[in-house]
Amino acid sequence: MKSKYCGILIAICISLFTACVKDEGNYSYGNQTDYFIDSTSVSSFFTLKQNEQLIVEPSLANGVSGNGLNYEWFLKQESFAVDPSTGGYYDVKIGTDRQLNYKITEKPGSYILVLYIKDSNNGGITQLLKRQLTVSSFASPGWMVLHGDGISSDISIVVNNRFTPAAPLSADYVQEDVFSLTNGKKIEGEGAGLFYLEDRWVEVFTKGDKGGYRVSGNDLRTLNPYSGMFVMPPAAPDIRYDVYASWSYNELLVNKGDLYFASQPEVYKYFPYGVKCFGEDYVAAPFLASINLYFTYYGVFYDTKHKRFLYIDYERNVKQFAAPGPNAAFDMRNVGKEMVYAEHGFDNRWFCLMQDAGAPASRELFVSKFNTYDDGNRALARIDISAAQGMAASTFFAFGNRGNIFYHADATHIYQNNYTGDKSSSLRMDVGGSFPGYEVTRMNVFKWRNHPYDGRLLMVALYNAAEKKGKLLQIDINEVSGVFGSIKEYDGFGKITAMNYKLK
Repeated sequence: MKSKYCGILIAICISLFTACVKDEGNYSYGNQTDYFIDSTSVSSFFTLKQNEQLIVEPSLANGVSGNGLNYEWFLKQESFAVDPSTGGYYDVKIGTDRQLNYKITEKPGSYILVLYIKDSNNGGITQLLKRQLTVSSFASPGWMVLHGDGISSDISIVVNNRFTPAAPLSADYVQEDVFSLTNGKKIEGEGAGLFYLEDRWVEVFTKGDKGGYRVSGNDLRTLNPYSGMFVMPPAAPDIRYDVYASWSYNELLVNKGDLYFASQPEVYKYFPYGVKCFGEDYVAAPFLASINLYFTYYGVFYDTKHKRFLYIDYERNVKQFAAPGPNAAFDMRNVGKEMVYAEHGFDNRWFCLMQDAGAPASRELFVSKFNTYDDGNRALARIDISAAQGMAASTFFAFGNRGNIFYHADATHIYQNNYTGDKSSSLRMDVGGSFPGYEVTRMNVFKWRNHPYDGRLLMVALYNAAEKKGKLLQIDINEVSGVFGSIKEYDGFGKITAMNYKLK
């Protein structure tokens, strides 16, 4: 019996060996990655913006005719995590020809470009190529500029390696009119505010009863109008954008003197503003303290009706500050002044430029800080700067965050005030002499935490009304002393009414 089974096994082995000898198919298992396509003809990585064409032209390997070869191109997400916007993994076929020409519509991120090649004539042998693909926003990272003619507006973006250190030194240009390129129309109305909420969206605000839009941070495509930012959309007569601010994923908005608060914990879901913040009778000024706050305060503002500072707590209730303590520089509950300007500055302090009603010659700085609970001592300093050169005529202001820097400007002069010293101001730029016919329309110190140029750039917008031309100055500044360095000019704008940074 044993010899019988051995004979059967020997016969099977001989049969298999004979079959393999007879099969003369054109197979080669050596260096299969180059068997059909020359892998060196395909770049190892690709970097493109949304709406750009991904063009790949692989070459056939030497001696390969291409007859009977089938191609499939796929885009797959690089991450193993489920895409929170779809609940699945991104895996899409994008082509079936050897040469790929595909318009990138995917959202920004890291992908794997995969090419499968199959030889249908010879047993279905396959070759696989994988390449890295990075998709960046159509709306480039950089300095966003809201500009227009008073009737309509657009958003252009200054791109250089100051704002995007990873960009090559040769990258230095303006990506013009991104909003209208994406949406097919300009923004209705004169611009009033422009803000970027990291990893979420861009807020565009305008004067008048339209209010603006919430738009995609990737391509500035409109997501909803201003009225759609509210659970109960206001009618046109009740729309008046005053100011916007954010901290973490929380947003604050003042509309027609009323303060609203909304949290945005989810990247792909929007939570509109509910009812206004209640608790005190107030009319909020168009300035907000909103960064590096102790958790007692979810936002601080000035009440123009009763001339006092108020804050909202974690329950969004509007509350008065405590009675002044022994170290308070002023009474937060009874200021009695008119607010001209306010901004976060050095040491996370909130600098408020105040004056007697209608009296610019009486200007003072009221300085506060919200790094601990309300102990009655949040008012740190009250500084009289009324005698400083050009102070009374100034209408534009900017505070530095890396040193005691305070710039102020009238239409044709930029000054720096020494508020920690002799309270005087020094002329930093004669705009009228350097740029005849141009006047200042906006001024911002660039601030972005952990950025290499945080606090080291002053962005100044100029406008020539006769020629209807806007100009942007990028001024290197010493972040401690405030002294001006090199100046870079960018042209091609209308009247610039708002500016801000876009990280991604």
